[in-house]
Amino acid sequence: MIGYKYRSGRGQKDDYGNDIFERDINLLAKDTIYVPTVAQLNDPTEALVDDRIFEMQLEIFKKLGAKDSINMVRERYIDFHESITRNSGIYSLSKKIDNELMWAYYASGHSGYAIIFDTDILAKSFENGKWGGMYEIDVTYSKKLPKFDISRLGRENDVTVALSCFVGNKSEAWAHEEEHRLVFDKGGKCLVIDYRAIKGFVFGCRMKDEDIDYVMKLFAGRDLEYYQIVQKDNTYRLSLQELRDRYPDAEKYCPNKVEYDIDKLIEWDRDSFGVGYKYRSYVEDAMSEVSKEPFLTGISHIVVTDDGKYPHIMIWTKINQDGYASPMKSFEYDIIKGKLVRK
Repeated sequence: MIGYKYRSGRGQKDDYGNDIFERDINLLAKDTIYVPTVAQLNDPTEALVDDRIFEMQLEIFKKLGAKDSINMVRERYIDFHESITRNSGIYSLSKKIDNELMWAYYASGHSGYAIIFDTDILAKSFENGKWGGMYEIDVTYSKKLPKFDISRLGRENDVTVALSCFVGNKSEAWAHEEEHRLVFDKGGKCLVIDYRAIKGFVFGCRMKDEDIDYVMKLFAGRDLEYYQIVQKDNTYRLSLQELRDRYPDAEKYCPNKVEYDIDKLIEWDRDSFGVGYKYRSYVEDAMSEVSKEPFLTGISHIVVTDDGKYPHIMIWTKINQDGYASPMKSFEYDIIKGKLVRK
């Protein structure tokens, strides 16, 4: 899915006097996003629920003689709610790019921009890390508060059932945002993402040309898509106008390139009864591609086999993300009709 993150244009300052445009765009250029806590969001009704049914259910069970169990359930509910409001982080995206209110509110009156994200790649950025869980939630909109009942605490392996009640509902007044949320156990911090999640930018119709150039230059070499919002003649409607990349010949961007000794790796493979030498050219291409993967810190070993339907290459790597070091992550390829196909 494609999601859009609206951001401010130049001229607005944060609490420390920093220009928000330069702060945000330079952070993103480092493949990093800031995930605010629930308390830092602009809606004071975040995580607000109607729990009267929940309290009525507890009272019924209490009368049936389950006082101790009821106290435990109530404490669990209170802890869960407090944890969300105090610790949880939310990265908000919109499914809409042509809503004039979004451009007015979140992009400095159309002088800002929106980041185009591939939400599938973005979510996979957080498969390894020490920040805790991450959940994707589509926001629903209603005139009334969501009702919380005891059934939402009963599913041990599905946190989203309870979580979506607190942070997956908003007033109908926000419906134009069509919000998709990445919800983290911990917020108020910067997180590194897979650079490939950034697909491009949409610039507001009032964004200055020098600021558009600033963004394109900063993200040169990434093969991104660029658009600008334009008004349709004699209407209130907005549409996208594609822009040419001003730096098409820039060096290809690569956040890191892990060094490796292919001869040693193939020798290890041969000692393990592999056939790396036989398919060396394919192994070289696979290794070159894998070495540019985000979060990699090293390549451990390879295993090449040809006793299946297709010759198969498996590359074992080490990764480090947000301080969490994983000893092994594998990348696999098949050699099909003379072509390297990633699985």
